Amino acid sequence: MNKIIFLIFLIASISISPAFAQQVPGQEILIFTDNTAYQKGDIITASGNVKKILPATPVIIQIFFERTQVDIAQIKVAQNGKFSTTFVADGPLWNTDGQATLRVGYGSDITETSFDFFSASDGNDLISNSVVDIPDSGTFDVPYTIKGGTVEFVSLNQNNLGLDVKIDTNSDGYIILQIYREFMDATKNDGSDENFIIIISDSQNENYIQTEYREIESTNAFRIIEIPLKQGDSLVQIVGTFVIPEFATVAQFVLIIAIISIVAITAKTKFRLNNF
Repeated sequence: MNKIIFLIFLIASISISPAFAQQVPGQEILIFTDNTAYQKGDIITASGNVKKILPATPVIIQIFFERTQVDIAQIKVAQNGKFSTTFVADGPLWNTDGQATLRVGYGSDITETSFDFFSASDGNDLISNSVVDIPDSGTFDVPYTIKGGTVEFVSLNQNNLGLDVKIDTNSDGYIILQIYREFMDATKNDGSDENFIIIISDSQNENYIQTEYREIESTNAFRIIEIPLKQGDSLVQIVGTFVIPEFATVAQFVLIIAIISIVAITAKTKFRLNNF
Protein backbone atom coordinates (compact mmCIF):
# COMPACT_ATOMS: atom_id res chain seq x y z
CA MET A 1 0.00 0.00 0.00
CA ASN A 2 2.82 2.39 0.89
CA LYS A 3 4.49 1.61 -2.43
CA ILE A 4 1.31 2.47 -4.33
CA ILE A 5 0.96 5.76 -2.46
CA PHE A 6 4.60 6.56 -3.20
CA LEU A 7 4.15 5.88 -6.93
CA ILE A 8 1.02 8.04 -7.09
CA PHE A 9 2.82 10.84 -5.31
CA LEU A 10 5.87 10.46 -7.54
CA ILE A 11 3.82 10.51 -10.74
CA ALA A 12 1.92 13.56 -9.54
CA SER A 13 5.12 15.33 -8.64
CA ILE A 14 6.58 14.62 -12.08
CA SER A 15 3.52 16.07 -13.79
CA ILE A 16 3.78 19.39 -11.98
CA SER A 17 7.53 19.68 -11.44
CA PRO A 18 8.49 21.19 -14.84
CA ALA A 19 6.75 24.45 -13.97
CA PHE A 20 9.00 24.88 -10.92
CA ALA A 21 12.11 22.95 -11.99
CA GLN A 22 15.43 24.66 -12.20
CA GLN A 23 16.42 25.84 -15.66
CA VAL A 24 20.04 24.91 -16.48
CA PRO A 25 21.48 26.51 -19.62
CA GLY A 26 23.63 24.08 -21.59
CA GLN A 27 22.34 21.03 -19.74
CA GLU A 28 22.78 17.72 -21.56
CA ILE A 29 21.37 14.32 -20.62
CA LEU A 30 22.58 11.10 -22.22
CA ILE A 31 20.73 7.80 -21.72
CA PHE A 32 21.52 4.29 -22.97
CA THR A 33 20.06 0.82 -22.61
CA ASP A 34 22.23 -2.30 -22.73
CA ASN A 35 20.20 -3.74 -25.63
CA THR A 36 17.95 -2.45 -28.37
CA ALA A 37 15.26 -5.10 -27.68
CA TYR A 38 14.07 -7.22 -24.76
CA GLN A 39 11.82 -10.19 -24.11
CA LYS A 40 9.38 -10.60 -21.26
CA GLY A 41 11.32 -11.34 -18.09
CA ASP A 42 14.57 -9.71 -19.27
CA ILE A 43 16.48 -7.26 -17.12
CA ILE A 44 16.78 -3.81 -18.68
CA THR A 45 19.83 -1.82 -17.66
CA ALA A 46 19.44 1.92 -18.21
CA SER A 47 22.45 4.16 -17.63
CA GLY A 48 23.58 7.60 -18.59
CA ASN A 49 24.99 10.86 -17.37
CA VAL A 50 24.14 14.54 -17.00
CA LYS A 51 26.47 17.36 -17.98
CA LYS A 52 25.59 19.69 -15.10
CA ILE A 53 24.67 18.38 -11.67
CA LEU A 54 21.75 19.88 -9.74
CA PRO A 55 22.16 19.61 -5.96
CA ALA A 56 19.78 17.11 -4.28
CA THR A 57 17.99 16.44 -7.57
CA PRO A 58 17.33 12.84 -8.64
CA VAL A 59 16.89 11.53 -12.15
CA ILE A 60 13.37 10.27 -12.90
CA ILE A 61 13.21 7.40 -15.39
CA GLN A 62 9.85 6.29 -16.83
CA ILE A 63 9.03 3.54 -19.33
CA PHE A 64 5.96 3.94 -21.55
CA PHE A 65 4.09 1.85 -24.10
CA GLU A 66 2.42 4.61 -26.08
CA ARG A 67 0.78 6.66 -23.27
CA THR A 68 0.73 3.89 -20.66
CA GLN A 69 3.45 4.03 -18.04
CA VAL A 70 4.67 0.53 -17.19
CA ASP A 71 7.53 1.35 -14.79
CA ILE A 72 9.24 4.23 -13.01
CA ALA A 73 12.36 4.80 -10.93
CA GLN A 74 13.97 7.67 -9.04
CA ILE A 75 17.79 7.52 -9.20
CA LYS A 76 20.53 9.46 -7.45
CA VAL A 77 23.13 11.10 -9.64
CA ALA A 78 26.76 10.42 -8.76
CA GLN A 79 29.30 13.20 -8.30
CA ASN A 80 30.63 12.57 -11.81
CA GLY A 81 27.15 12.98 -13.28
CA LYS A 82 26.54 9.30 -13.98
CA PHE A 83 23.47 7.27 -13.05
CA SER A 84 22.26 3.70 -13.61
CA THR A 85 19.37 1.44 -12.68
CA THR A 86 17.64 -1.75 -13.80
CA PHE A 87 14.06 -2.69 -14.63
CA VAL A 88 12.48 -6.12 -15.05
CA ALA A 89 10.39 -6.43 -18.20
CA ASP A 90 7.61 -8.32 -16.51
CA GLY A 91 4.16 -7.74 -15.07
CA PRO A 92 0.57 -7.33 -16.30
CA LEU A 93 1.39 -4.29 -18.44
CA TRP A 94 4.24 -6.04 -20.27
CA ASN A 95 2.05 -8.24 -22.44
CA THR A 96 2.21 -7.09 -26.08
CA ASP A 97 4.95 -6.70 -28.67
CA GLY A 98 5.86 -3.14 -29.53
CA GLN A 99 8.22 -0.23 -29.07
CA ALA A 100 8.70 1.20 -25.60
CA THR A 101 9.86 4.71 -24.75
CA LEU A 102 12.33 5.30 -21.93
CA ARG A 103 12.03 8.87 -20.71
CA VAL A 104 14.56 10.58 -18.44
CA GLY A 105 13.76 13.76 -16.55
CA TYR A 106 16.31 15.84 -14.66
CA GLY A 107 15.25 19.23 -13.42
CA SER A 108 13.36 20.77 -16.32
CA ASP A 109 15.21 18.78 -18.96
CA ILE A 110 13.84 15.64 -20.57
CA THR A 111 15.38 13.19 -23.02
CA GLU A 112 14.12 9.92 -24.47
CA THR A 113 15.28 6.72 -26.11
CA SER A 114 13.37 3.65 -27.25
CA PHE A 115 13.69 -0.11 -27.44
CA ASP A 116 11.68 -2.99 -28.88
CA PHE A 117 9.83 -5.41 -26.61
CA PHE A 118 8.79 -8.95 -27.49
CA SER A 119 6.45 -11.05 -25.40
CA ALA A 120 7.69 -14.46 -24.21
CA SER A 121 8.44 -16.95 -26.97
CA ASP A 122 7.59 -20.63 -27.17
CA GLY A 123 7.41 -23.40 -29.72
CA ASN A 124 3.78 -22.66 -30.54
CA ASP A 125 4.35 -19.35 -32.35
CA LEU A 126 6.12 -20.55 -35.50
CA ILE A 127 4.19 -18.35 -37.89
CA SER A 128 6.44 -18.40 -40.97
CA ASN A 129 8.05 -21.05 -43.14
CA SER A 130 11.15 -21.24 -45.32
CA VAL A 131 11.49 -23.80 -48.08
CA VAL A 132 14.98 -25.32 -48.35
CA ASP A 133 16.21 -26.90 -51.58
CA ILE A 134 17.80 -30.35 -51.46
CA PRO A 135 20.15 -30.71 -54.44
CA ASP A 136 18.46 -33.00 -56.98
CA SER A 137 16.12 -34.32 -54.26
CA GLY A 138 13.27 -31.84 -53.75
CA THR A 139 12.73 -29.55 -50.79
CA PHE A 140 11.89 -29.49 -47.08
CA ASP A 141 10.36 -26.89 -44.76
CA VAL A 142 11.88 -25.00 -41.84
CA PRO A 143 9.12 -23.32 -39.77
CA TYR A 144 10.32 -20.23 -37.91
CA THR A 145 9.49 -17.03 -36.07
CA ILE A 146 11.83 -14.06 -35.98
CA LYS A 147 11.70 -10.88 -33.88
CA GLY A 148 13.89 -7.89 -34.66
CA GLY A 149 14.38 -8.68 -38.33
CA THR A 150 13.39 -10.79 -41.32
CA VAL A 151 14.55 -14.07 -42.85
CA GLU A 152 15.73 -13.80 -46.45
CA PHE A 153 16.33 -17.51 -47.05
CA VAL A 154 17.47 -20.78 -45.48
CA SER A 155 19.90 -23.06 -47.32
CA LEU A 156 21.80 -26.28 -46.77
CA ASN A 157 25.49 -26.07 -45.92
CA GLN A 158 26.86 -29.50 -46.68
CA ASN A 159 30.42 -28.52 -45.78
CA ASN A 160 29.39 -27.68 -42.22
CA LEU A 161 26.68 -30.36 -41.98
CA GLY A 162 24.01 -27.80 -41.23
CA LEU A 163 21.86 -24.86 -42.25
CA ASP A 164 22.65 -21.28 -43.21
CA VAL A 165 19.94 -18.75 -42.30
CA LYS A 166 20.33 -15.41 -44.08
CA ILE A 167 18.69 -12.64 -42.06
CA ASP A 168 18.26 -8.87 -42.05
CA THR A 169 18.13 -7.42 -38.52
CA ASN A 170 16.98 -3.96 -37.47
CA SER A 171 17.22 -4.47 -33.68
CA ASP A 172 18.20 -7.04 -31.11
CA GLY A 173 15.80 -9.96 -31.05
CA TYR A 174 15.69 -13.70 -31.62
CA ILE A 175 14.82 -16.41 -34.12
CA ILE A 176 13.03 -19.68 -33.34
CA LEU A 177 13.55 -22.57 -35.77
CA GLN A 178 11.94 -25.99 -35.99
CA ILE A 179 14.51 -28.44 -37.34
CA TYR A 180 13.24 -31.81 -38.57
CA ARG A 181 15.64 -34.59 -37.62
CA GLU A 182 15.29 -36.44 -40.93
CA PHE A 183 16.86 -33.47 -42.71
CA MET A 184 19.37 -32.20 -40.15
CA ASP A 185 20.43 -33.16 -36.64
CA ALA A 186 23.26 -33.26 -34.11
CA THR A 187 23.74 -36.60 -32.33
CA LYS A 188 26.41 -38.46 -30.39
CA ASN A 189 27.76 -41.91 -31.26
CA ASP A 190 25.18 -43.54 -29.00
CA GLY A 191 22.31 -41.75 -30.79
CA SER A 192 21.54 -39.26 -28.02
CA ASP A 193 21.25 -35.55 -28.74
CA GLU A 194 24.35 -33.45 -29.15
CA ASN A 195 24.32 -29.66 -28.94
CA PHE A 196 24.26 -27.75 -32.18
CA ILE A 197 27.01 -25.22 -32.77
CA ILE A 198 25.60 -21.77 -33.62
CA ILE A 199 27.79 -19.28 -35.49
CA ILE A 200 26.61 -15.74 -36.27
CA SER A 201 28.25 -13.18 -38.54
CA ASP A 202 27.54 -9.54 -39.26
CA SER A 203 26.60 -7.85 -42.51
CA GLN A 204 30.25 -7.42 -43.55
CA ASN A 205 31.03 -11.06 -42.64
CA GLU A 206 34.02 -9.75 -40.68
CA ASN A 207 33.07 -11.14 -37.29
CA TYR A 208 32.16 -14.76 -36.70
CA ILE A 209 30.78 -15.30 -33.20
CA GLN A 210 29.76 -18.54 -31.54
CA THR A 211 26.61 -18.03 -29.49
CA GLU A 212 24.50 -19.94 -27.02
CA TYR A 213 20.98 -21.06 -27.85
CA ARG A 214 17.96 -22.41 -25.98
CA GLU A 215 16.27 -25.68 -26.87
CA ILE A 216 12.53 -25.13 -26.45
CA GLU A 217 11.27 -28.57 -27.44
CA SER A 218 12.73 -31.91 -28.52
CA THR A 219 10.77 -34.87 -29.96
CA ASN A 220 11.61 -37.92 -32.05
CA ALA A 221 10.68 -35.93 -35.16
CA PHE A 222 12.10 -32.44 -34.59
CA ARG A 223 13.98 -30.00 -32.36
CA ILE A 224 12.87 -26.40 -31.75
CA ILE A 225 15.64 -23.95 -30.86
CA GLU A 226 15.73 -20.24 -30.03
CA ILE A 227 18.78 -18.22 -31.06
CA PRO A 228 19.33 -14.66 -29.77
CA LEU A 229 20.15 -11.99 -32.34
CA LYS A 230 21.90 -8.65 -32.19
CA GLN A 231 21.30 -5.66 -34.41
CA GLY A 232 23.52 -6.04 -37.48
CA ASP A 233 23.56 -9.86 -37.52
CA SER A 234 23.14 -11.14 -41.06
CA LEU A 235 23.93 -14.87 -41.11
CA VAL A 236 23.16 -17.67 -38.67
CA GLN A 237 24.96 -20.96 -39.23
CA ILE A 238 23.61 -24.05 -37.45
CA VAL A 239 26.22 -26.82 -37.39
CA GLY A 240 25.28 -30.43 -36.66
CA THR A 241 26.54 -33.94 -37.35
CA PHE A 242 24.09 -34.85 -40.13
CA VAL A 243 22.51 -33.08 -43.08
CA ILE A 244 20.60 -34.42 -46.04
CA PRO A 245 21.13 -35.60 -48.77
CA GLU A 246 24.23 -37.81 -48.79
CA PHE A 247 25.81 -37.46 -45.41
CA ALA A 248 25.30 -40.02 -42.67
CA THR A 249 25.53 -39.27 -38.98
CA VAL A 250 29.18 -38.87 -38.04
CA ALA A 251 31.13 -38.83 -34.83
CA GLN A 252 31.05 -35.99 -32.33
CA PHE A 253 34.47 -34.72 -33.41
CA VAL A 254 32.90 -33.44 -36.65
CA LEU A 255 31.36 -30.65 -34.60
CA ILE A 256 34.79 -29.64 -33.38
CA ILE A 257 36.25 -29.80 -36.89
CA ALA A 258 33.36 -27.74 -38.23
CA ILE A 259 33.72 -24.99 -35.67
CA ILE A 260 37.48 -24.81 -36.13
CA SER A 261 37.09 -24.47 -39.89
CA ILE A 262 34.56 -21.66 -39.44
CA VAL A 263 36.44 -19.59 -36.89
CA ALA A 264 39.73 -20.03 -38.74
CA ILE A 265 38.51 -17.63 -41.40
CA THR A 266 38.81 -14.68 -39.05
CA ALA A 267 40.96 -13.61 -36.16
CA LYS A 268 38.05 -11.69 -34.67
CA THR A 269 36.04 -14.70 -33.55
CA LYS A 270 34.31 -14.31 -30.18
CA PHE A 271 31.91 -16.22 -28.01
CA ARG A 272 28.67 -14.42 -27.34
CA LEU A 273 27.06 -15.06 -23.97
CA ASN A 274 23.32 -14.67 -23.63
CA ASN A 275 20.90 -14.69 -20.74
CA PHE A 276 18.08 -17.19 -21.15
